[in-house]
Amino acid sequence: MAIRTLSSVIEQHIAGLPGVVAALIGRATDGAVVAKVIYASDAQEEKELEFLGAYASDLLQANNRICRIVSPKEEADYLMAGSPRLRVIIKSFPESPYFVLFLTKATTDLKSISERIKAILIDGKPLLPPVQDSVVSAAQALMDYAKRYAPDPNFVALRLSLKTGIDRIRLEKGNLSRQELRTLYKAVAALLGRERLPIAIQA
Repeated sequence: MAIRTLSSVIEQHIAGLPGVVAALIGRATDGAVVAKVIYASDAQEEKELEFLGAYASDLLQANNRICRIVSPKEEADYLMAGSPRLRVIIKSFPESPYFVLFLTKATTDLKSISERIKAILIDGKPLLPPVQDSVVSAAQALMDYAKRYAPDPNFVALRLSLKTGIDRIRLEKGNLSRQELRTLYKAVAALLGRERLPIAIQA
């Protein structure tokens, strides 16, 4: 008898649904992917799809912040985005920091996608890993964010090291003083051309 996993649940429920590019289950707190099924035509495309969980986490957190402004008592657990060619649908697991994401062609029937997502939410919930109290430092969160959105992610650590004067290895480990953290925050914001970042640091 085959052991049921989150990946097998995803595969079971996307079977026969035309236009699926990728489906995954991720953690909303940090974007970590715990299960995925990706159909990609080449290795580069699959590598780019690896960032789906991280981007979805950013979208969910931003969406929740917006919803708290207009309706403070409610949290958004559903999000749809996309382009004329592709559609992204994200739905949170109830009372859990996990979410399921579908990336499909825009021609894929929306009702069918919704039905498959509901099935994954039901069948997948008992298989979700226990929530870990993993504390990611603000410095590590800043580095991860910069690598996610900078034009040349492979050179982010080097560029930030040169810009801040902080050793690259120390930046990667994320154990910085408050002053160094503020310096890193400003450097990341400048690198991405933004005044503010969605990462809180101590004043």
